[in-house]
Amino acid sequence: MDSMSEIARLKQQIEWECEAMRLAMMGFRTTASHEIINHQFDRLGEHYEQLGALIGPQAAIETVIAALERKEPCQ
Repeated sequence: MDSMSEIARLKQQIEWECEAMRLAMMGFRTTASHEIINHQFDRLGEHYEQLGALIGPQAAIETVIAALERKEPCQ
C-alpha cells in the first residue's frame, strides 16, 4: 500500500474512532463503560502513532484534535 492511501486510511480510522467515542458517550448508550471508552482511546492512540510516523507528530495530532472537535457524524 502506498503511503498516501495509508495516510487516508488512518485519517478515516481516526474519524471513525472519534465518532464511536462520541456515540458511546452521548448517543443511545449514554452509560458507556469506562473500559469501552478506554479501549477506544487506546485504538485512537495507535492510529495517531501510525499516522505520525507517516506525516509527522504535529500533523497527526492536528488530525486527531480536528476529529475530536467535529460535531457532525463522519461519512
